[in-house]
Amino acid sequence: MKKAVLAILIAGMAVLTACSNNKTVKNDDNVYKYSDYEYKDEAQFYMKKNAAAAEKGYYYLAKSPVSSEEYKFMFYYDMVNANSVALCSNVNCTHDNAECEAYLSDEECLGSTIWYYGGRIYMIEKTKEKDILVSYDKTLRDKKSEKTLSTEGMSLSSAWGDIKYADIVNGYMYYLLYSDSGCVMYKVDINSSSEPEKVKEYNAAFNGGTDFIGVSLASLNAIGDKLYINWRTSISLEAEEYIVDCLDTNTGNVETLIDISSDDELSKKADSKHWVTSELFYDKDGNMYFAGVDSSAWCLYRMNLKTQEISEVFKLDNKSTRNYTKLAGYDGQYFYVFDKPDLSKGIKNITTDDKNIVYILDTNGEIKDTLEFNQESTKTTADVNILGGDRRYLLVTTTDTDIQQFKASSELMSKYEELKKRMETEGSSKLAQVCLSAVLDKADIGTGNKEWIQITPE
Repeated sequence: MKKAVLAILIAGMAVLTACSNNKTVKNDDNVYKYSDYEYKDEAQFYMKKNAAAAEKGYYYLAKSPVSSEEYKFMFYYDMVNANSVALCSNVNCTHDNAECEAYLSDEECLGSTIWYYGGRIYMIEKTKEKDILVSYDKTLRDKKSEKTLSTEGMSLSSAWGDIKYADIVNGYMYYLLYSDSGCVMYKVDINSSSEPEKVKEYNAAFNGGTDFIGVSLASLNAIGDKLYINWRTSISLEAEEYIVDCLDTNTGNVETLIDISSDDELSKKADSKHWVTSELFYDKDGNMYFAGVDSSAWCLYRMNLKTQEISEVFKLDNKSTRNYTKLAGYDGQYFYVFDKPDLSKGIKNITTDDKNIVYILDTNGEIKDTLEFNQESTKTTADVNILGGDRRYLLVTTTDTDIQQFKASSELMSKYEELKKRMETEGSSKLAQVCLSAVLDKADIGTGNKEWIQITPE
């Protein structure tokens, strides 16, 4: 990615506003609703992989507001000025092509995963030779190659969707490298010139026979000073092993909390095949939360990792599959359960009672509020990506143009219609699309006065 040499200094967050086509009036960067919020450089368990919280805003990766490409760009939601901007200094840029300074290829940002730590934006860059931890300043400039992460022929994998394969905790990056025999967890100090250190190896129980499968999968989940490692390996077509380890990042000690096989009583009771997914969260009291289903209900479970006691936190009856219900987030205070209409029963059978709804639950499973994503033209599933958020806002993006809560502006829709018409004229096989972004003030949860704030750059 070609970056401008010119450094642009912006007061407060040093975030670009000139790059946006928004008409923005700069406010006093010390006075806004959450001026007293205490930001900490901690593991951001409340953010999805493609978003990161900063002192006065959120960095996030998303598609261009109007485009026909699947490109991703770096945006910044500025809480002070209540707008979102692309991190690009070109005032004439449309932020919809690979020449835009905010554009990031899959190789430049592996797995669309970003971190914000110590005033810099971090991501992993994959080259033909190695995987590199790189960082940028707050404006996506001043690129630095921090560390070489790959070693001994092993490399990072981003093939597992939203599952986290790396995280930054207490000034260290912890990450997983995969090999033919399993995976290895490493750590590297991002504040020094030291080399990566091996923390622990996880070997796959797989002998390569025709009756065996070699599926090995691990995820990292950091909260506070603790880093949880969930490891799943297939022993045979019928048997798997599940391990949950806890690393104390202060002492370096790794404690194995659970080590079971799929025919173990605990595994059957806990639906442990879902322990290594993006729908997996931990709290600061040593509890693991995960989703599961029984014959007639979708359930959110809590497991105390010391006692291995399992309790049911929340249940949705008549939801016997995981396809349309998702544990979409946890911010330490609330869980966000996204329930969509069950399309398996056929479009004709979808009624007004079938809603795209997010249940906002406290940690005891009590519904504190709900969010509805109502579509004007259909009652099918809403394509809303919940990117998370800390105690200040909930950040989401969507490519749907007919969700009532996220109405695109007339200017944006005009650009969309123009692009769609031009592509039809040119006979292009690509589709014009819109990507909207919005935030919800979490202080409004439970008040009956919720309102989505449209922050799509225009």
